[in-house]
Amino acid sequence: MNLLQRAIRISAVLLCGLIIYTQTAQSQEEEVRAAMMASLAAWNEGDVTAFGAFFSTETRGFNLDGGILIRGFNAAALEAALDAGFAIAVEPREIDVKVYGNAAVGVAYLDGSITLPGGTVREGTWRYSETRVKDGDTWKVVQYHISAMTVGAPPSP
Repeated sequence: MNLLQRAIRISAVLLCGLIIYTQTAQSQEEEVRAAMMASLAAWNEGDVTAFGAFFSTETRGFNLDGGILIRGFNAAALEAALDAGFAIAVEPREIDVKVYGNAAVGVAYLDGSITLPGGTVREGTWRYSETRVKDGDTWKVVQYHISAMTVGAPPSP
């Protein structure tokens, strides 16, 4: 085999590897995007069990209320809030996911409304970001942040 043939074979192997890597990364990004959509749908539906299944036991994050760091997923607290009238009706848009090995970072805008206990409804756009880690077959949330837009929200499509 001459030098040119070896170079062509090496190039072909590298190209195949790059294609496989790109397809795998795109597939993982789609998995994470689907997990984001499913967890947000469960949140909208008030399905605490389904919503909680997407969270690591060591999750931490900042919630809608602008309060202190929350550690862990507290199903009982969410159930109590829902029983008191808390409700979410949001649609994600502009979801962007980047996968880094067994971790992924996702961001999105959430448009819609939030009903607080007592009946106050807040409409608007919220910024949402999360970090997920692959746990078996599930991409689990380990870090999240949700906050209201304070500067003009990007226009809805």
